[in-house]
Amino acid sequence: MKRNGFKFLALTLCLLMVPIGNVSAVSNADIAGLLEDLSIINGYPDGELRLEQAVTRAEFSKIVVAASPYRNQVASGMAISPFSDVSYNHWAAPYVKLAVSNGLVTGYPDASFRPEQTVLLEEAVTVMLRLLGYTNDDFGYSWPYGQIGLAQNIGLMDNVTAKVGTPLVRGDVMLLAYNLLTCSPKGSNIDYLEGIQYKLVEDIILIATNQEDSSVQPGRIATSGGSFKIEDDFNSSYLGQRGNGVLKNGDTLTAFIPYAQSAEEHVVYSKLGTTLVTYRNGDTTQLVLDANTIVYRGTQQMTYSTAQQNIEMGDLVTVQRDSRNHIEYITLRDGQMEGPITVRDSSWLQMLSVDDNATVMRNGEKVSFSDIKTYDVVYYSADLNMVLEYSKKVTGIYESASPNKDQLTAVTISGVSYEVDSAEAFNALASGGRYSFGDTVTVLLGKDDTIVGIASSVEEASIVGYFYEAGVKEYENQAGDSYSNYYVTVIGTDGQAFTYAAKRDYSGSNALNSVVRVSFTDGLASVASYKRQGISGDVDAEARYIGNTPVADSATILDVVLCGINEKGSYATVFLQQMDDMDIANNQVLYYEVNGAGQITKMILNDVTGECYEYGIITEATSQSAGMSSKGSYTYDAGGKTGTVSGSTVYQVEKGQPVMLRIAGGRVETIKALSKLGAKITDISSRSLTVAGGKEYRLSDSLVIYKKINYDYIVMPLSELSTDTYSMTAYYDKAADRGGRIRVIVAEEKNK
Repeated sequence: MKRNGFKFLALTLCLLMVPIGNVSAVSNADIAGLLEDLSIINGYPDGELRLEQAVTRAEFSKIVVAASPYRNQVASGMAISPFSDVSYNHWAAPYVKLAVSNGLVTGYPDASFRPEQTVLLEEAVTVMLRLLGYTNDDFGYSWPYGQIGLAQNIGLMDNVTAKVGTPLVRGDVMLLAYNLLTCSPKGSNIDYLEGIQYKLVEDIILIATNQEDSSVQPGRIATSGGSFKIEDDFNSSYLGQRGNGVLKNGDTLTAFIPYAQSAEEHVVYSKLGTTLVTYRNGDTTQLVLDANTIVYRGTQQMTYSTAQQNIEMGDLVTVQRDSRNHIEYITLRDGQMEGPITVRDSSWLQMLSVDDNATVMRNGEKVSFSDIKTYDVVYYSADLNMVLEYSKKVTGIYESASPNKDQLTAVTISGVSYEVDSAEAFNALASGGRYSFGDTVTVLLGKDDTIVGIASSVEEASIVGYFYEAGVKEYENQAGDSYSNYYVTVIGTDGQAFTYAAKRDYSGSNALNSVVRVSFTDGLASVASYKRQGISGDVDAEARYIGNTPVADSATILDVVLCGINEKGSYATVFLQQMDDMDIANNQVLYYEVNGAGQITKMILNDVTGECYEYGIITEATSQSAGMSSKGSYTYDAGGKTGTVSGSTVYQVEKGQPVMLRIAGGRVETIKALSKLGAKITDISSRSLTVAGGKEYRLSDSLVIYKKINYDYIVMPLSELSTDTYSMTAYYDKAADRGGRIRVIVAEEKNK
């Protein structure tokens, strides 16, 4: 069987990089594979090495020619016999003739060659020395010990155990041929390997083939040292690694050996800033990168900050570390993600060839196969052995198509543009489809928020949610006529926005920015205020209870900030864990639903968790008052995102003040100062900090840490924070039992 040249010829390079004495670490199978790939010694069809089988003089002649610079000069047929006992039609005749004519082998004084006689050690060594350019003048007169001594001195005999006068077996000949490749010819400082049309290229990174990047020509590989031809049996497992390669005829990459540092193979699960959450060897781990970490993707070299936005779940990451175990660079390749498919029945399992033991992740949470719902969108990653399931749906008004309905590639649903990524969606939304501009439609979104499906009908049973927006939309139908529709947008407890054609104009309704029930008449929505309170008590997230009421594992919870009808509201989906140990009051629960088992399945909270805000620090602040008028201007940093707000509102904050900001629709609605934790911080972990006296305070999931240098504030990760190195001041929003958390920490290096 043909072996992979990249795997086995790499072993030759090992000899270039380590002492010759280490050859014993290479297995017989690897040596056999290398020599077979170079067509020096052919293997057997049954895969057996037959190391103990004797090698005849005829067989050895073929091996010698195959390892010589004359290997391409073998005549396919002969008209004369080279020796009396080697007829012209003997299989070895061309090899014997070529070896004799180039002075590599000789016959016996009686003009015979004795092709079936087993080759002796001294005979084989002498022929190998002739390949290296040595002559009788170099051996001395002590046959055969002069030849054996020279062979030992140059490494040709390494690990060969046969003695003078011993007939050689295949294992012995393989070792001699293997050692030959790294010996230097007489008077030369290059290896024999290079003398037979191979060239070593050092310190290259294998980046991509055409399969990973279509810009690479088929049959070639892009490397940091240029583009080279490759054979069909190229071993793709070396992609992303740095090492040395071997070129044949100057252009074909025949072999590659990675450096001693082993490459790490990861599969991306999610990204959190400069941290990649990945799977490696079946376990979840984290890769902490730097914005300037070198990244290779396709034929391009870039920094992580540039590559980050295009990294997706399922991508393959090869990590190379330096001698200090620091990440030197990473290589990214697209993973094999099958899908998307809209779930309508169980046939999706067969369509994606899903493994029975696959993990199912629904919207980022681990669930079982039974939790997959109709109209969910699913993908399958064989690399992760994971089903990625998305339940995100958008119900809204079909406003426009781009570039037009006949050739649409994107559509606008309630003011938001979505790319169309399936034939099903195209057929439903294009000309001749069942939806016209102004219709209410429910589209199904995949992992990239592209439209991959259409629900067969819009759900028109009454729903309860947060009334976020209302108004009038202008449309142009397929005939080019203009018309308008009223609309309302309501946010469900899972954070999804539902926009419906409305019965009337609700833009001035007192129900805006409150909890409402939406009902339908003839396909048009009507909105009415709705409340259902009655839940209170301490939250136990582990037991999943609020007071005496259990909370379902799949419960969806929305936290909202109620405000006037002239303000843009804010909302955030939250989890019960973010409410742990809080004492929930009756008026903090605006709405809830329970299932048949009495478990809470849906909740809308009244500004409980603080997750509707962003947290940061004021970097510049000016204000002035003159008579009845006032003016304020404030520049802020919210976790590295900066902005400025100015106007007639004056906020009670100053430069260097940690704050909470409510930002809605891209506009700052409020700025409030955070409270300072006065006690000295003695310890900090990933979840809490401890102050003098032993009291603990819980850290927010959205904690922002600033390193203060003079008057500048630089965002830093929690992993770098230490009470040994930094003095810290913490800031919180409200009491812990009312949902307060440590939101901002300002750290200054201690005097050394």
